[in-house]
Amino acid sequence: MSLEERFQQLTPHRQAHSQRVVSVMEALGRAHHLDLEAARLAGWGHDLAREWSRPALLAEARRLGLTWGPFEEREPLLLHGPVAAMWLREAGVGSPEVWEAIRYHTTGAPHLGKLGRALFIADGVEPGRQYAERDELFHQALQDLDAGYCAVLASTLRYLEKRRLTPHPDMVAAWALCSPSGHHGETEVRN
Repeated sequence: MSLEERFQQLTPHRQAHSQRVVSVMEALGRAHHLDLEAARLAGWGHDLAREWSRPALLAEARRLGLTWGPFEEREPLLLHGPVAAMWLREAGVGSPEVWEAIRYHTTGAPHLGKLGRALFIADGVEPGRQYAERDELFHQALQDLDAGYCAVLASTLRYLEKRRLTPHPDMVAAWALCSPSGHHGETEVRN
């Protein structure tokens, strides 16, 4: 099945979300001098596997030779990014930066490249998302990609904490780099 066919199989809701993520990626790409074609592709492809069932994601991840840990075993929906990234890679579409961005768009990751940080932000702040700080986070990310990434990580961690959900270890490790001694800068969680 082609990537375009996979996209067409998504619900209209998911397609619209992906198009909004593409728009945010374009804005972040212009603001931070990213390859716009790569930014658009990452936004378009990030949720290609999001509507697959949990058993189907596990089976597809096995077919693709992916490895995963206990978090993905408990919640296979976390595999939708890695599966979609592998589909693009298998099709020869995109680059390692695009595949990395798609792979980690849900969890974030320490030392994630600029395109990956942008996609994590875009998926969290696209205009269809309805929460109080969304617009502020988007504008912060336009000004400073690293500070925006850390702010979206902080927002996501607060969301998970309110729902008594454990954050993925990649997200925790990425957040640790947001401290003053870390890679991402001096962003602190604001309450």
